[in-house]
Amino acid sequence: MGSTTSAEWSGWRNRAVEIPGAGNGKPVLLEFRAGFTARFQLSTVRKGPYHQRAQDTLVTIGRTGPSHIVLPADCDALAIWRGSDGTGGLGGWKLRIADSDALPRLPTGAARGTGTETFGYFSPKPHPDYAPVVHYDFIDCPGTIIYTPANGGKQLIRFTSAADQRGTLRLPQHGYVTVSEHGEWQVSVT
Repeated sequence: MGSTTSAEWSGWRNRAVEIPGAGNGKPVLLEFRAGFTARFQLSTVRKGPYHQRAQDTLVTIGRTGPSHIVLPADCDALAIWRGSDGTGGLGGWKLRIADSDALPRLPTGAARGTGTETFGYFSPKPHPDYAPVVHYDFIDCPGTIIYTPANGGKQLIRFTSAADQRGTLRLPQHGYVTVSEHGEWQVSVT
């Protein structure tokens, strides 16, 4: 299936979606909705020489409802790979460009959740050297935590293992924090 508007796409198959305005030095906030019985792997796509494209896995999403993700500043497309086949009409996907107002803000206390969630960090700093620290705990199984600077700097992706399901991530500047796991996770900020 094709694009329904300039900022919305849907489909049933694997596909690379060119995102208008992406790759221009600023990250792009996206909302992805997975079909009822399918799991999808989302990968960032970067232009390369001679139209070659480099792809890096971003997250795996296997739940219904919206999941917010951030396409890094140096990427111009998102590759959607179907991990498991759904039955009938239950395995499609939808993608749209989202507003930053759709994101929850980085919690001042502890927050728990499941699946994939992105938090925005845009609150004023008490002093110029202040850098909040996100404490994360992937409770059920290893997960992924991603920090994307709002100014288009380099994205940091940390894939955890059974040995390091808990940890900290320092946020040097405003941006987005994405937490992704198939089970339950918890984050807090100091």
